Amino acid sequence: MLEVNPFDDLIVNEPRRPEPAVSGLNEKPLQALLAQFQRLVEGELPHPQRRLTHAQLVTSIQPGFGKSHLIGRLFKSLHERATLVYVRPFQNPALAFQSLMATVVKEMHFPDRLDTDAWRPSEPTQLDELACGVLAHLLADLIAKNPEGDQTQEKTLRADPVSAFGQGLETDIWGKWMHEHFRSSQPAFEQALMRRKIELNSPEWLRVLFSYAFKYPNEEIRRAALDWIAGQPLSVEQGELLGLRSAELMAAESSAEALNEVSRLRLIDLCRLACFYRPFVFCFDQTEAYGHSEALARTFGMVVATLVNDAGHHLTLVTSNLTPWRDRIQTHFEDADRQRIAHPPLYLNGLTREQGEELIRLRLETTNAQEMLDPMLAEDWLSREFQTTQERRGTRQFLQDCKERWEELAHRPKPQPAKLEQLYEERRLKLLADPKRLLFDADALQWLVKQCAAGLPSFTIYQGTGYFTVGWGTPSTAVLFGFEAGSNWRRWAAIARHAQNRADDNPPLKAILFRDETQPSIPGPAWKVAGEINAAKTECLHLIVLTRDELAALYAGYDLYSEALGGDIPPHTVEHVLGFLQKQFAPWWARLTGAIDPDSRAPEPKPDDEQALANGVRGIVERGKFLSVNEVIAKLGGQVTQDAVLAACRYHVAIRVHVHPNMTVLQWQKL
Repeated sequence: MLEVNPFDDLIVNEPRRPEPAVSGLNEKPLQALLAQFQRLVEGELPHPQRRLTHAQLVTSIQPGFGKSHLIGRLFKSLHERATLVYVRPFQNPALAFQSLMATVVKEMHFPDRLDTDAWRPSEPTQLDELACGVLAHLLADLIAKNPEGDQTQEKTLRADPVSAFGQGLETDIWGKWMHEHFRSSQPAFEQALMRRKIELNSPEWLRVLFSYAFKYPNEEIRRAALDWIAGQPLSVEQGELLGLRSAELMAAESSAEALNEVSRLRLIDLCRLACFYRPFVFCFDQTEAYGHSEALARTFGMVVATLVNDAGHHLTLVTSNLTPWRDRIQTHFEDADRQRIAHPPLYLNGLTREQGEELIRLRLETTNAQEMLDPMLAEDWLSREFQTTQERRGTRQFLQDCKERWEELAHRPKPQPAKLEQLYEERRLKLLADPKRLLFDADALQWLVKQCAAGLPSFTIYQGTGYFTVGWGTPSTAVLFGFEAGSNWRRWAAIARHAQNRADDNPPLKAILFRDETQPSIPGPAWKVAGEINAAKTECLHLIVLTRDELAALYAGYDLYSEALGGDIPPHTVEHVLGFLQKQFAPWWARLTGAIDPDSRAPEPKPDDEQALANGVRGIVERGKFLSVNEVIAKLGGQVTQDAVLAACRYHVAIRVHVHPNMTVLQWQKL
């Protein structure tokens, strides 16, 4: 019998990596969601402006009925038909739309792939495809309007915009034409938008999309375009890279309210432009997190209502367990916002006996343990689990029962609930294989210093102002936290001055901001204010550049906390999880309250080495189908670490990571 238990995985942590679906399980809500989506894509591109009248709530009477699994099935069904945005809870009501736009931009800056090689830097991203779709259809409109236009070229442009433009390179005929004539043709493109009755809040969109898609591989330009779309203020120099005038740029010192409003308008515009590409699916999961704060819950209702009222070409899906939704979330919505949620909701039903048997077969097949099929399907055991053929069981509880049955057949003690140490490590290891998560996430980092740190001895945590939204008072120092994602030198100079002034007025004080390894260095190499910012960094401004390993460690705690809020990891409560994490993150509390670290930005990764390791891991797992990480390391020659192997898995969605108490296993699965 396998050392690992095929039924250990009780929770779908990442819906983009779902396990094989059980036939008919929650098929009715899935088909209802697909039918709603279908109304957005009828006919040929570009679509007329369309809008669904309500957001859709999917709920269950208790945790463990498969909400995240349903999201995974929906995402798989809509692959290459929708831009799929999985939205975790925001932490700051004042910046809810900026948080949502940051999530959208991170998603769209990745290619849309669900098979293998899921992350290749040279591959067109979803934002490339949107940009090319918008510009190709507008250009095709101009050709169609010209009596002498080549209708064959019109069809070519509409059929496959990215290929028609040669991925934006000047070596392609249409790519070269766009490079040479975009500026002079811009008024005609804007008129084509007007003829399609597409009104944008920001008239700069076409220039930004052109710069992003047609100036590859200039990362400085692409970063400026991403920051603009996400509602970040740009410097004059960044604006010039995109063809924007200084008068068109937000002020570097813009308030949180102004940033959030710009993000709201950009979101509405982006949904309107989706008529040229694909509709969005916004999936708000783990919404139980809004239940502990009236302000968060009320703002969440407003965000959903804004999407329904003002943004077309999207399906908004909300998941929640019924009791917290009814008693702690929806009750804080404004009446008008509550009306934007479809009623009745879609309910999840749980497993029948026949579906339970299929789930057992699927788990045994994927772990090559078919020899245990008969014992696991023994009539005397299953008849106790299902009193009738129509009785329904929560999927997670049934998997827990299967897990205990497996251990019983192996003559091992009944498994105890997983300890928090084990649950935390499982999430950390799985995060290492997820490229979209290991990036700067203002909400997760704000949770760390606000919710997670709450209750630490001798700590006072308070709401900040301006650039610094969270503050700590400790016996040794005052600490301010900011969460700036952009790279505008004027804004960073203002942040440095503000930190210096606060430190001069209230010593000892330091201000902390986080970055990830992919974000530009602060200060930039050519910044005129570099001296001023560097001086602040030696005295009061602490910039912490987080490695992928550090992000995985911190975000694993955030995920564990979110699952506890949703009742997904009984018997562990939110209080138990926070107590554990406060001890787990003790080195972080010391780092955050201690002396300023020297600038320790990690060396740039070597893409060739990373890709070579990823290819090696893929080949081994694809051949072996189901291998422990140690077996993979041995086949690689034993010169890499477990974390490096798991990080390499982020290139391949077909590799699923199973973390068991005594080993970590990699599985190759068909998608």
